[in-house]
Amino acid sequence: MQTEYVEKSRLLEFLIKAKQNSYAKHGTRVESKCILSKNYLYTDTDFRYEDQYFGEFIDVGEEIVWYHNIPIWGMGYRGGIFEEYHSIREETFIFLRKALMMPLKDFPTRGPSTYEEHPYTYVNKSIGDIFSFTGKEIIKKDDIQVYERNYVGGLIKGKASISLKIIERGSKGCQN
Repeated sequence: MQTEYVEKSRLLEFLIKAKQNSYAKHGTRVESKCILSKNYLYTDTDFRYEDQYFGEFIDVGEEIVWYHNIPIWGMGYRGGIFEEYHSIREETFIFLRKALMMPLKDFPTRGPSTYEEHPYTYVNKSIGDIFSFTGKEIIKKDDIQVYERNYVGGLIKGKASISLKIIERGSKGCQN
């Protein structure tokens, strides 16, 4: 099997576009793959991104990126709005979408480290890098936490992707 290389910058750029053109944008959902799931799809020439989740108040979901039809990156997540704040769910999720439109360029997993739009504050903390990470985001309204989400993800290695290498631009040095 021949080793295939993907520039890290291309993966990061694709992730940013995919995230900004799916849930965060309140983009068009595609047909559900499973009963009661919500699904988003974004593609370009080499990559495909799918986001599937279940739930409206507290949800569980996953995002997967394929390169030439081989799954290479993924993230699982769970979280949502606390029960006592269901009445502000819609405005909280509108604010969340605004934060998610601003993923970090070198770590586009969720939103920025912090984002504020009175009375809301978004905080995102993570450990690791785009290849292997865990994180948590919270939203506060008037300094009271009303939402939280945990996430985990990174590169996927399977039989089909074992020889795929993520490299820095112009390098053949392996990053994974």
